[in-house]
Amino acid sequence: AARLQSSPMLDPFVTLEEAGFSLRRSGGVDRLAGWSPELIACLDWARLSELARAIAAQAGCELSGSRIMPDGAVLFGMIEEPRSVKARRAIVKTAPWNEWGATPETVQRFAQEVRTARDTRGILIAPAGFSPAALSTAQELRIEAVDAVALDAAVRALPAEKSDFLFVVTTAGDFATPSCPICMKKLQRIEQESLELPSRTIDMDGLIADSIVCDRLEVAAGCEVTFLQEVRARSITVAGHASGDFVCEGPVTLEKGGTLSGTVAARSLQVLDGGELLGQFRILEGKLGSFVKPAVRWYWRCAVADGQRQCGGVIFEPHQ
Repeated sequence: AARLQSSPMLDPFVTLEEAGFSLRRSGGVDRLAGWSPELIACLDWARLSELARAIAAQAGCELSGSRIMPDGAVLFGMIEEPRSVKARRAIVKTAPWNEWGATPETVQRFAQEVRTARDTRGILIAPAGFSPAALSTAQELRIEAVDAVALDAAVRALPAEKSDFLFVVTTAGDFATPSCPICMKKLQRIEQESLELPSRTIDMDGLIADSIVCDRLEVAAGCEVTFLQEVRARSITVAGHASGDFVCEGPVTLEKGGTLSGTVAARSLQVLDGGELLGQFRILEGKLGSFVKPAVRWYWRCAVADGQRQCGGVIFEPHQ
């Protein structure tokens, strides 16, 4: 990890396209071609974290044990150049499986974790890449941003025999199916018809440049956020300060202390005492097409009979 700085993605003023890497990985990976950003991006979270640890160890870092989160994120500490006057501590974290790429919120959450440790820098690994806004946030908060392009460059820079050995170990067997972070057994592919959309809670100040389509959107009290692209949601609740353009299938609620500025098109609007709408509002009438259509979708789920009870809550989205 001490040598993961060779990717153009680490420059927040380089777009994903200019860096030659997309937040969406290709559907197939040719293992026979050897290391590639696409192969690294398709790794199981457990394989990815072990690869990151191996690269850091080869760079001479002293590593602490890994802490595995229920969402598939892995966190470990390390000391760079431990036997020199330049020794410094770092916290390394991989992005949760259901994110895999980094948004500004991903970076901000990690920065808060890093602040709890004194004189420690943060290294965030998001294999699927960082959005331009996430890269800008990482630079602002002094978080080192590492994607699959940087990991690929780092592992290729190792001596050939070490790089080859890591490749064999990392890609042995089923290297792409994610593992359950509770019991560590491979997850199973489950299919079902779904109309689900994720809910989104914004609890930090800042600009959000990414497109948002969600079920319930909530802007927390004390939070001031500006959405640069149109927001589409089934319901919106604002307790903080939000600005932008909003389309809502259902109700928009402004709670006490909540303000919303911009344009709003919604089925209904409720402004509680202390709430305020600053902008244009239009009532949606008649039949409104849903943001999503019924579709058979699949996901990863732990279904082992002897698994721990917490395994039942492990549901991972596919990356492709």
